[in-house]
Amino acid sequence: MSVNIPSAELKKLVKLAERKEALMAEIQEIDRHMLRLERGLGTSADAVRKGRLTFSVTSKSKGGLPRARSRGQRKTRVVAPRKS
Repeated sequence: MSVNIPSAELKKLVKLAERKEALMAEIQEIDRHMLRLERGLGTSADAVRKGRLTFSVTSKSKGGLPRARSRGQRKTRVVAPRKS
């Protein structure tokens, strides 16, 4: 199976392939550098890749009914005014 590729297109493909190889080598170098840093910090690569994020939960509005402290307290608070 022969493919007829114009010379200009072939040169572009070769240039792009060389650029891709150079970028892949650069990525590998960055990965190695990151691993050295992780080892120096004493963290595992898995923990860093997972990117442990924590979020604090903020309370909703402070208005409204306060939270019930014990079982049945809310019911008592809601039913008591109706009986009066």
